[in-house]
Amino acid sequence: MLALDRASGGRVVRSFDRDGRLRTVANISKAVVSPYQGEEIPGWQSLGLDPRREYRLLRPAEELRRAASTFNGLPLLAMHRPLQANDHAHALTVGTIGDVRMDGPYLAAAVTVWDQAAIAAIERGEKRELSAGYHYLPIMRPGTYEGRPFDGIMTAIKGNHIALVGSGRLGRNCAL
Repeated sequence: MLALDRASGGRVVRSFDRDGRLRTVANISKAVVSPYQGEEIPGWQSLGLDPRREYRLLRPAEELRRAASTFNGLPLLAMHRPLQANDHAHALTVGTIGDVRMDGPYLAAAVTVWDQAAIAAIERGEKRELSAGYHYLPIMRPGTYEGRPFDGIMTAIKGNHIALVGSGRLGRNCAL
C-alpha cells in the first residue's frame, strides 16, 4: 500500500530545453501533519484502524531526509498508480524526478516533463500540483507537531512515483 500525497509554489521559473521538455525545481513532499482515511494506511487492519475514520499522520523531516535518495530517478506520472518494474505504466509516464534533497521542511526535486499533453495541462493550470506516492511504516503513536495533533508517524519512507494532479493533499506547497 502506498501513501499518496496530493499536493511547489512557483518559487522557481520553468524553462524548456531545446527539445521542448519542461524543466523546473519543485517541492514534492513536506514535513507536515496530513489527513488519511484508515484504509489508506498500510496495515490498517492489523493496527485495528477504522477504514472510514480520518487519521492525521506526521511525515517527519528526518524521515523525508532519509528517504530523499529513494525518490531520485522516479517517474513522474499523469496520475497516481503504484508501480513495480514488472508492471510499469509506460503510457502514464510523462517525466522524471531527480536531484532530490531537503529544502527546509520540503523535499525538493528537479522535475522534467517530457510529454507535450502533460506540459499543456500544466500550462493551462489543469494539472500543476505534485503528489508523492511512497511506501512507509506507520507507527500509531499520538503527539503534536507545530501545534497540530497527530495520530501516528510515517517512518521508513521509500519513494515509488510522483503524480501530476489537479488537486493534491499538500496543495500549492507542492506544485509546478
